[in-house]
Amino acid sequence: MIPAMLDGMAFHLGVICGGPSCERGISLNSARSLLDHLQDDTLTIHPLYVDRELRFYRLSPAQLYSNTPSDFDFKLYETAEHLEGKSLEAVLKSMDLVFPAIHGPFGETGELQALLEDMNIPFVGSGSEACKKLFFKHCAADTLMRKGFGTLPAALLEAGNPDNAAVIQRFFHTHQPERAIIKPSAGGSSIGVHSINTPDEALQKANLLFNDGVDTRALLEPFVEGNEFTVLAFQNPQGSPYALIPTEIEVSYEDHGLFDYRRKYLPTANTRYHTPPRFSDETTTLIQREAEAIFTLFGMRDFGRIDGWCLPGGKLLFTDINPISGMEQNSFVFRQSSLVGLNHRQALLTIVESACRRYGINPPTLSEAASTPKRPVYVLFGGSTAERQVSLMSGTNIWLKLLKSTRYAPQPFFWAQNETIWPIPYSYALNHTAEEVMENCEQAAVVRPRVESMIPQVHLNGAGALPPYTPEPLPQPLTLDAFLIQAKTQAAFVFIGLHGGAGENGQLQAKLAAYNLPHNGPHAPAARLCMDKCATGLAIQQAAIPGLTSLPKKSYPLSALIAQAATLWPELTQALSSQTLILKPRHDGCSAGIVKLTNQADLNAYIKLAADKAPFIPPHTFPGQTQPIEMPPNTDTDYLFEPYIEPDAIQIKGHSLIQTAKEGWVEITVGVLEAAGEYHALSPSITIAEGAVLSLEEKFQGGTGVNLTPPPHDIISTESVARIRTLIEAAAKALGITNYARLDAFYNRKTQALILIEANTLPGLTPSTVIYHQALAEVPPLSPPIFLEHLIDSAWAEHTANAPAPFALTS
Repeated sequence: MIPAMLDGMAFHLGVICGGPSCERGISLNSARSLLDHLQDDTLTIHPLYVDRELRFYRLSPAQLYSNTPSDFDFKLYETAEHLEGKSLEAVLKSMDLVFPAIHGPFGETGELQALLEDMNIPFVGSGSEACKKLFFKHCAADTLMRKGFGTLPAALLEAGNPDNAAVIQRFFHTHQPERAIIKPSAGGSSIGVHSINTPDEALQKANLLFNDGVDTRALLEPFVEGNEFTVLAFQNPQGSPYALIPTEIEVSYEDHGLFDYRRKYLPTANTRYHTPPRFSDETTTLIQREAEAIFTLFGMRDFGRIDGWCLPGGKLLFTDINPISGMEQNSFVFRQSSLVGLNHRQALLTIVESACRRYGINPPTLSEAASTPKRPVYVLFGGSTAERQVSLMSGTNIWLKLLKSTRYAPQPFFWAQNETIWPIPYSYALNHTAEEVMENCEQAAVVRPRVESMIPQVHLNGAGALPPYTPEPLPQPLTLDAFLIQAKTQAAFVFIGLHGGAGENGQLQAKLAAYNLPHNGPHAPAARLCMDKCATGLAIQQAAIPGLTSLPKKSYPLSALIAQAATLWPELTQALSSQTLILKPRHDGCSAGIVKLTNQADLNAYIKLAADKAPFIPPHTFPGQTQPIEMPPNTDTDYLFEPYIEPDAIQIKGHSLIQTAKEGWVEITVGVLEAAGEYHALSPSITIAEGAVLSLEEKFQGGTGVNLTPPPHDIISTESVARIRTLIEAAAKALGITNYARLDAFYNRKTQALILIEANTLPGLTPSTVIYHQALAEVPPLSPPIFLEHLIDSAWAEHTANAPAPFALTS
């Protein structure tokens, strides 16, 4: 099908995402960033998706807000336009420029680039030959070694090669490593990387990679004792590369820890980023110059990321070269470019302009921000709960999305552990963890001069590609009361991006009410009620809403668990009428400390972890637990037991959705909006957990977790969806929820019973969170920026008669 005539006034940017590899979810995150930060009246983003079988589809922009491609893979034939042959070529040629955003095989191997070159399509990034040389690590390492760059010795293993064991033995004999690494020869995002100690382990892990289809070749390398680093390089108007300010990656390598996929993309205290690195100025400069030389050596274009190691003596080793760096909201490309004065929009536009220069294309001219007065919105995030990293992702995303608002002027504020509030500069909000934000605030006076000493050289090498540098103000801490007084003085709206603790239990809401400040989410009484899972369940029972109930619960303080541990299990199973239980902290959310228990030994293990104040639960400690689970910062708290509800098994395999019926239960989550006393439930989403309990990653991290929005009709019928929405609205009203919330529940497809699990009064607003999917399923769709503005409009309308009218709700 030949595409309809495109708007001749706008710049049309095709963004190709997806791909066949495990990095397809990260690719979706990158494409979403391009949409969020570049789309406007003068630039239109056209998402094009490549499935595992390398078929092309034209996606709607709304689908980029999915958690993973699995959210929509099974319904591509219904919701997306399949493109092949002439129809694909016609769509690609209708674009002014194409931005490949596929990470891993096909996208970075040169295959996609060769396809675009054959069609004479202008595109962003390195060409097919450069990508091919870069992506296959053993080839890149050979080139680096021949040209005198430091790199690692490696042995190449191939699937089905009977000599693999002998190759491994020779490697261990030659290099005598105490620890080594097995990784795919081609790949990125640290997928399939294993730490090993012996030749037998090396062979086992290599075969695991081959059998799982990760790659057909693997590399064996010695484990490096040093500090990892990564640095972005852009291309200036003269075609020369210029390196940004590198990042040092500090990882705990105990117990075979690595900078793996989870640590790269999910905030965790086990990994810290330092930008600029803690290396000497001479070493940092050497990293930049050598990265630029490597960029030139391989003929890279527009942008790229170079990874390596700095050894204790200062020697540099270069290990991975990425022609298409990840572009999540706080990825290295944005963190490093922010330090030299580029915001997200400017960084991406710099890359696009570089490609336009190469092809002689007039670059896009983005709309200027409106000069009309805007209302200040103080976005508050951080905190000290187990949910602080999710809060950082939520708060940063809220702030970034509202930056494009024509009516609101967002300002980011970080809530430190001692209830100190820090107004933070742009670059600080892009740190990987809450701990890094705090460290940057406290050390700003020391680190800032060093950063500013590096900027002139970057600007010089940029040769006019970068705007004039304007120093960011040094952050100065405020007490909570000083913050509230400042908000009151500026007539600001306070957008609470905190999760758990004082931010969600009514304490902050009560303070805001005392200062007569408008804010998002419910008021103090409802926040306090919903934070207590026991009280929430009791309120639902007392409301006596036909068709809606809550699970029976038993609550104990940690001291009682310790004292009664020996006899408690049979009492609990009898009282709750279940041989399998869920144990969770009574006052925490986001899957903090939530596990499935099947016997006395499980209960004893959990009690020991809580009594020992363990920061997290190691993987595979409990049934169905595939990932580490963060524990509450204060484990001396109350704990809640509930019967375990086993949902029907739902799997996405390729383009098929496979359901294995059990008792008819499905786990759902439903956003609900309130305005002027009227309630409107959004479309339910079916949530699919990899393990026994929905993990923090599956809830909030783009690239992980599966949410089916709206639910497929063959699982939940249209009539059942309407019933669920009515019950959720009734539950929200019974709990006194105002503005918005997200309610989690179990729904039985056979009996139509609905069991409320919990009510989240400040649900996560991370880049691909489920409530965005639900808002986009509305008619008309509510895009994430409009959804956020609606929340502010609605809360402000309640607070004052002079606020803008809220967006009309439709059933």
